[in-house]
Amino acid sequence: MIYLLRHGETVWNLANRWQGHRDSPLSRTGIAQIEAIGHLLRDSIDDHGTFRVVSSPLGRAWQSAVIVAESLGQDTDSIALEPRLKEMAFGGWEGMTVAEIEQAEPGAWARRESDHWCFRPPGGESYADLSARVAPWLQSLSEDVRLIVVCHGGTSRVIRGLYANLPPEATVTLSEAQDEVHRLANGNIDTLIGGGDTAP
Repeated sequence: MIYLLRHGETVWNLANRWQGHRDSPLSRTGIAQIEAIGHLLRDSIDDHGTFRVVSSPLGRAWQSAVIVAESLGQDTDSIALEPRLKEMAFGGWEGMTVAEIEQAEPGAWARRESDHWCFRPPGGESYADLSARVAPWLQSLSEDVRLIVVCHGGTSRVIRGLYANLPPEATVTLSEAQDEVHRLANGNIDTLIGGGDTAP
């Protein structure tokens, strides 16, 4: 069983800046979102002490994982960092808004919108690249695994798409809200709502 969540809202989320492998800290709203999710997990999982927290090593995910672990009474030193859970890299677009991207590369955003799965920003990754990175990690997990996984919007979409055997066009449209927890168990995906505002 996997409880899968995205990090809370960050300062760059609030400014609509693309982060990728670059980072910004959680906003006040982001901290509240993750605290609410931590409480939700504590109240929803009877044996939460048997679950291991695994996180992307990027700062915003790590910050979120620490809050979750503390909510569950777990030692934050036991959080496992998994590099394959990093967000999709946006290369030269990282730190930019859509308007800034369009100004620098007219028409580039429209090309991305027309082919979400295969489009690769300059120096970055496509969803297809992200899927190739995440799939071996997901396949390596045993059927009786018990994890709380803290990652990113694109990464969460790809994990759920792979788990449910969804086609690419369906995977890229999955929700990536920051107040949701997705429970992956027995071939099914259920969504729990943690409360608080969501960010785009």
